[in-house]
Parts: sequence; structure tokens; C-alpha cells
Amino acid sequence: MSGILQGARPPQDAVPPPGPVLRPPHVPLLARALGGYSSSDPYWSQVDTVEAFSSGLYLVVDVQGRIVWLGMAAGDQGVTGRIRKHLVEPWKRSVFHRVWVAPAYDQISRPALEAAEGWAADALTLRTRMPHRTWPPSTNWLSLVGRQQVA
Repeated sequence: MSGILQGARPPQDAVPPPGPVLRPPHVPLLARALGGYSSSDPYWSQVDTVEAFSSGLYLVVDVQGRIVWLGMAAGDQGVTGRIRKHLVEPWKRSVFHRVWVAPAYDQISRPALEAAEGWAADALTLRTRMPHRTWPPSTNWLSLVGRQQVA
């Protein structure tokens, strides 16, 4: 047993238990979560060589393909900058293996990006399968991301 209580967060340097194994049907859910702000299909990269300078969602898996992180990135350096910040933590450096990136158009608002992250967590059932983590709510997701694609 991991010693992590449901709903409790582990210490920052502890390795939390991984989530479910990422399956091929899970990947398109990242782009779907972004709605009209999805700028391309999701793609993967090794975590230490990711080049994704746009805003968007990202899903990190360990060497066994288990989901270990779902996040969003906005602002300077996009997903690449966010991943670099994660890799400062020793446990993330040792566990993060590959990252799936779902790029978003720059015009996406922070509330839309947060709702998209929450929707993705719900669609992947991560709230129940990774109770030690938290994600934003998906409230008003469709009204925030359901607009026409921007060019």
C-alpha cells in the first residue's frame, strides 16, 4: 500500500502512484477537450526533447505507458516551458518518459484552457483513478471551447 490517503497529496518529492495505462482511444480526447481551439492532432515526444511552444494540454506517461500527469500550458514557451519547469523536481525527472501534446491556438483564454484540462481529466476518469491529483472543474466547458476554429 502506498500510504497515500484518498484525496491527500503526497509530499512534493514523493513519487505518487501512476494512473491508468494510456490507450490509443485516449489520445484524441486531448484535442477534443480543446474544442474549436485545437490547432492540430496530438503528437508525442520524449519528455526531454519536446518542442511545443504553443499553449495547450499535455499528458505525461512513464516508461510503462501509465499516465502520471495531465496539465495545461499557456504563456512563455508553452508546453515546452511547462515541462522544463516540471523536470526541476527529481521525481518527475525520474518518472516522466513521454509527453503527448495537444496544441491550442494562441487565442484560447485561460478559463477555456482550464475547463479543457478539467474536461480531459473527466474524460480520462483521472479524478477517480488518480485521487492524489487535482484538476480544474470542467464547468462551462462547451461554452468556453465550443466556438468556431480560429484561423
